[in-house]
Amino acid sequence: MASLDLETHGEVTRVRLSHWRSRLVGYDVSAYLHRGALIDTGFPAAARDVAAFARGRGVATAILTHHHEDHSGGVVALHAAGVSIAMAGSTRDALAELTRVPLYRRITWGSPMPARGVPAAAPPAGLTLIHTPGHSADHHAVWDAERGILFGGDLFLGVKVRIAHPEEDPRLLLKTVEAMAALEPAELFDAHRGRVADARSALRAKAAWNAELIAAIDARIDQGWEDAAIRDELLGGETLAGRLSGGEYARLNFVRAVRRTH
Repeated sequence: MASLDLETHGEVTRVRLSHWRSRLVGYDVSAYLHRGALIDTGFPAAARDVAAFARGRGVATAILTHHHEDHSGGVVALHAAGVSIAMAGSTRDALAELTRVPLYRRITWGSPMPARGVPAAAPPAGLTLIHTPGHSADHHAVWDAERGILFGGDLFLGVKVRIAHPEEDPRLLLKTVEAMAALEPAELFDAHRGRVADARSALRAKAAWNAELIAAIDARIDQGWEDAAIRDELLGGETLAGRLSGGEYARLNFVRAVRRTH
C-alpha cells in the first residue's frame, strides 16, 4: 500500500506518493490536484491508491507530463475508474509501446502496464500542455496562464542536476528551461521537489548553470578528454545510483549526451 501525504499551497494540492521500497532508496514523487484535474498519476505500485483518491475527490481528468512510470503508473487504473487522460499523442504512443523497464526502476516504483487503448483527451479549460523536451522527447509541462502556475513534471528537479538517463538531451533541456523561464511563472511545482521557491530565479539559475556546464564539457571534448575523465573532473565521479542502475541513471550519461550533440 502506498503512502499519500497531502500539502496545500493555495489552490494547489500536492499529493506526495511513496511506498516502502521507494523510501528505502530515498525517492518519492508527487501528483498535483488543481482546477479539479490531477496532474500526473504516480507510480504503478500506487495505482489503486491514486484511483481511490481521484474517485474521492471527484476527479474527471488526469493530465500526464510524460510516459515515465513514476508519472504514468496510475493511467490504467484511472482509465478503468472513468477518469479521462489528457496527454500528448507522443506520450500516448510511448505508453502503448511500453516495454519492460530496468530492474532498479521496477524495484523502486513497481512494474508498469502498457496503456493500450487509452485515448488522449484534451486538458480541461484553463490548463495547457506545453512541449518541454530534454528530459524525455515526449515531456510536457502543464501551464495555468491565468494564475501563472507551472507544473513542470521532471523539467526542473533542481538547479545543479548532474545525473541523466541515456535518452536525455542537456542542450535541448537548456533551451526548454530558458523558454519556461521566459513565461515568468509566479509558481513552479516539481514532481520530486514540490513547490519551488522563487520559481523565476530558480529557472534562470538552472539555465545559467547548465549552460556553463555544457560549455565546460564541450571545451574538454575539444581538448581530447575521455568521457569518464570529464565526468570525474566536472561532476565529481559516479554516484551510487549510477553504479546500482548499471549506468542507466548516471553522471556519465550527462557527458555522453553532450558529446552526442557536440
